Amino acid sequence: MKKIIYALVVIFIVIFAGVVYKISIDTKKDALKLDNVSLRLKWINQAQFSGYYLANSQKLYDDKGLNVEINPGGPDISPVQMVATGVNHFGITGADQIILAREKGIPLVALAVIYKNSPIVVMSLAEKNIKEPKDLIGKKVEVVYGRDEEVIYDIFLKKAGIDRKTINEMPTLTDFSMITSGQSDARVEYKLNGCVLLSLQGFNLNIIEPSDYGIKFYADTLFTTEKMIQEKPEVVRKFVQASIEGWKIAIADQPKAIDELMKINSILNREHQTKFLEQSIPLIIGDGEIGYSNKDVWTEMQEALLEQGLQKSAIDIDKVFTNEFLKPLE
Repeated sequence: MKKIIYALVVIFIVIFAGVVYKISIDTKKDALKLDNVSLRLKWINQAQFSGYYLANSQKLYDDKGLNVEINPGGPDISPVQMVATGVNHFGITGADQIILAREKGIPLVALAVIYKNSPIVVMSLAEKNIKEPKDLIGKKVEVVYGRDEEVIYDIFLKKAGIDRKTINEMPTLTDFSMITSGQSDARVEYKLNGCVLLSLQGFNLNIIEPSDYGIKFYADTLFTTEKMIQEKPEVVRKFVQASIEGWKIAIADQPKAIDELMKINSILNREHQTKFLEQSIPLIIGDGEIGYSNKDVWTEMQEALLEQGLQKSAIDIDKVFTNEFLKPLE
């Protein structure tokens, strides 16, 4: 009798252990069922995207049930097109590009403005003696077409009374070989990027700042589609909030941010990227919380686009952006 009872106990233990093991396996499988989403950057992997890299490496996305793939951009890659066509779920672009896309019927929505003011400038080697807009006439100028760099450059020239046809424009490269070798005379560039790098390399530069001509635009902006918001609002909320937390870590611990960046793109100049991130922080923080944007600024951007003829008809600004996903659920 004792042997029978003992055998039954053993069987019970084995069955119980099997059930527990299956539950454990199923739980792990459920935990691994993350929502796959992708982000398309507006340029190559560099310091201006540090918050997203840290959100990934510090498992902030994972903790919210997201498996995030971060894809670099480049001069021939349009984040607007990549997101609008469904290749990527989220993208980074200049805020003006979202306004222009919506005017064309492309239902994009800005979720978080990271750079509260644009660092876009026209830079040239000092030896070229290009100090004001009229000095660009007849010169060879590198331009990134179809993005906020071109829009701000276009508005800047119009405000200065310069006809673009009088400038010899050429597509920009991801490196700075054309301007340093004299193949180009000037380049439309992020002040935090090219200007810092070339200065570190010993080049003397002249910089013309569109902001000196009354141009203020939001720059790097995280966006998605109306469809994504309608179909997966919680994925959008989780992605936005994890991204902002990543930016907070990048600002609080800049060496960690640069360490992570160098793992991703080891060919970068560490000193350059350190200064790039350091000088980005005032633009990111602005005069308020990270990510939040103001309707008045969006309205002013639209007015500038309309005034310069880059936008043909006004659209509903309330549909262009939202701060909703920056707010945690109560």
